[in-house]
Amino acid sequence: MSVLLSLGAGRRPRSLALAAILLVVGGTFLWSREHSPGSRTVPAADGCAGRPGAGPCRPGPGATASGGERAPVLRADEACRDVGYLCAALDTARSIVIRHWKDFHGTMVVHVPPPPFEDPATARRLQDAAADGILMWNGQPFPLVVDRDGFRKAQVQVRWTRTLGASRLGVAHTVWSPSTGLEVRSLELSTRNPFDSSRVLDPSQVTLTAAHEMGHALGLPHSDRRGDVMYPKNTARTLSARDYRTVEALYALRDGTRIVH
Repeated sequence: MSVLLSLGAGRRPRSLALAAILLVVGGTFLWSREHSPGSRTVPAADGCAGRPGAGPCRPGPGATASGGERAPVLRADEACRDVGYLCAALDTARSIVIRHWKDFHGTMVVHVPPPPFEDPATARRLQDAAADGILMWNGQPFPLVVDRDGFRKAQVQVRWTRTLGASRLGVAHTVWSPSTGLEVRSLELSTRNPFDSSRVLDPSQVTLTAAHEMGHALGLPHSDRRGDVMYPKNTARTLSARDYRTVEALYALRDGTRIVH
């Protein structure tokens, strides 16, 4: 799965003034975040090999959870009560599959190096900003620690690029299968304005990008309301009550659970 953070309009501003309006309005963050339609793949053993798209993978009749137990199927009217935006995708999909880290215990290590191609002062500011965004999820549901030097084995690896193309600012590259659960290949962050590569992003934008993508790295879907960090066009400065409730509800369900209308 590849989850993208981007400007939704898809049209290049004709002036820096218009770009500035899109970048920051009253100190809030207005970049649009979208799912990439072509990067998610699931191993062949799960019956969904090479399947692209942002919708849920629907394993065949023989698919089971780890330990040989068949993953449960729950009705939305029972499973989607007081779960934040966990079931938001059911507005347009017939079913969703719960995907999260399976059988993980202890502290999750996230490697956040400085971007190697920026000057040292800028690189340090952006490294600090990304670490701040990732640590918003500390304890939700795992303790998190940021490894800045790469000395520890990391479950999540941040990679930097100047731009991601088009209007994207960040992307979480993940894969999922019933046997292994969710795994993160990398969490990619850009350092430059997608419309003007000579301009370094404000650290506050990098913080919110990192927070949003780390939410996807934990298995969270997009929110359907403004004010949540996981809303595609985020104006939040920190996690909302719904962000907290959704991650709690996500990990309360068995990985691989399917929720249907």
